Amino acid sequence: MKAATLMIGLAAGMAMATAGVIAMYPDVSRRMMRDSKRALRCGKRAMGQIGSIFG
Repeated sequence: MKAATLMIGLAAGMAMATAGVIAMYPDVSRRMMRDSKRALRCGKRAMGQIGSIFG
């Protein structure tokens, strides 16, 4: 039961911190979306290169 309470508290704290940062800096969410798309593309490319090495 303590673990569940801790996890709920951590999730709520992270949500409140994220909401606070977004309220102070509105463009952060757009940057995060852009950067995550870039990271996914780079990750896919890296996985393809690793696969070709071992395949």
